[in-house]
Amino acid sequence: MDVLVILKVFPESDEINLTQLSEEIKKRLPEGYRLVKNETEPIAYGLKALIAYIQMPENTEGGTDKLEELVNGIEGVSHAEVVNVTRLGF
Repeated sequence: MDVLVILKVFPESDEINLTQLSEEIKKRLPEGYRLVKNETEPIAYGLKALIAYIQMPENTEGGTDKLEELVNGIEGVSHAEVVNVTRLGF
């Protein structure tokens, strides 16, 4: 069974292209993970966060920690945090 992780990604500055950042996240996701959709959310002073909806296996060792570490390691990311996790399917 999979879960849907909502990940809020804060860029280092307002000069970071969020579309390119989303593509970089998509490229780096491990097998079994899938970027379902993304959107932007205004934070302050013209800065926007990327909200990434990522489908991943529920029984992943370390839970969402590895996903956060992976995204936090991408150039241009200030930090990323899990906002919500929802089980998919019944």
